[in-house]
Amino acid sequence: MNHNELNTVENVVEILNNLPERDNLNTDDVLEEVKEIMKRQTILKQHKENYKVWQAKDGRWKTKLPDGSKYGKLVAKATLENLENFIVEFYKAKEETDKITMATIYPKFLEYKYLSSEKGTANKLQWVWNTYYKDSNIVNEDITKITVGKLSDWLLKLIAERKLTRKKYIEAKGLMNQLYNYCITHDIVQVNLPRQIAMPSKNVFAEPEAKPEEEIIYSSDTKSEVIKEALAQFNKTKNTAYLAICLNFNLGLRIGELVALCESDIDDNVIHITKAEVKNYTKDKNGNIHADGYRVAQHPKTDAGIRTLVLTPDAKKYIKMALDENKANGRSDKDYIFVSKSGERMHEYAVNNVLRRCNGVRNEKDRFIISGKPSGNHAIRKTCISELHDSQLLPDRMISDFAGHKDISTTQKYYIHSVTPLTEKADVFAKVFKPKAV
Repeated sequence: MNHNELNTVENVVEILNNLPERDNLNTDDVLEEVKEIMKRQTILKQHKENYKVWQAKDGRWKTKLPDGSKYGKLVAKATLENLENFIVEFYKAKEETDKITMATIYPKFLEYKYLSSEKGTANKLQWVWNTYYKDSNIVNEDITKITVGKLSDWLLKLIAERKLTRKKYIEAKGLMNQLYNYCITHDIVQVNLPRQIAMPSKNVFAEPEAKPEEEIIYSSDTKSEVIKEALAQFNKTKNTAYLAICLNFNLGLRIGELVALCESDIDDNVIHITKAEVKNYTKDKNGNIHADGYRVAQHPKTDAGIRTLVLTPDAKKYIKMALDENKANGRSDKDYIFVSKSGERMHEYAVNNVLRRCNGVRNEKDRFIISGKPSGNHAIRKTCISELHDSQLLPDRMISDFAGHKDISTTQKYYIHSVTPLTEKADVFAKVFKPKAV
């Protein structure tokens, strides 16, 4: 047994002998102290294998520490104990600096996502990081040593503390999955540990706030009321954003698709949906991503979004009214249908602003407090899809194509609601439950 090993054993024995005098010391504390002693001796042993420790003629103790140079940096202390303490603290600090963590990887990961995917995707990942990860302890753990159990415990604690719904949990964990994928491609880790974490029981998640049906879709009465108000406001202001609202009750488009419509997209009785307005994003000198205006992407949100829709007589009427208004006032931006009074293509916020007015909102502080009516273009979209389903005249696959969804289940699960009040189906219930004649 060498001198260092003997010192280690003596220190451990000393801790154990002093236990009766330290009533507040538990088993975990003892193990932690033993680990610290072992770590200290390991650091000193490894250092002395690479660098000499000696007592100089002036009585001071000296060594050299790695500093990137060939010979190292000379360090001197009055006593051997002081020098060894300095050596241990130096290597501990270096270990923290050299440690690979989620926090150290994140900037490069975000840059990779910014360059390799839609800028909006990178912006959303930035939001998830700032919301759930940035100030947490898990991001400072050594990613090469962390365990599945530790990641799982952190996620379960996050669910409880932040009251996450299942959807929000998937959003938060999704960033971890992608960050580990990045680490694998850059040979930092070999296994995607987050993907080994089983989905928690549905009982641990917070219940999403359930909205009443009248706040999700427009009833036939509120739909008629909004269209009537929109037409009245158009006649008053000549703002064609009001006509965009009326048109979308016939097309059920995403808001970005709606404001990107062109006259050249029309082919007799149909209109081709091939593009959409998206937000521009830029990155500042600190690596933060910010929204910066709009542009028209020459593709919709998904490949399934490329579709052809039938123009109803009302749809044709609203388009003609918008084009006539543009022509009468000499407004044009390429051949976009909806153009602002300044002569530029209309952006999504212009339509959303007038839709809030039609829903009865008159000032900014009440913008999300709309009594008895849905509050946005997405509600118009869901209303159109639900009306097609309620008609029972089209198969689900055709309705899904109308919506621009690749997966029928998306349409069925999230977009279909009953637009006909239950009380109006009384005759159906009477027919079904009527007893058979004996």
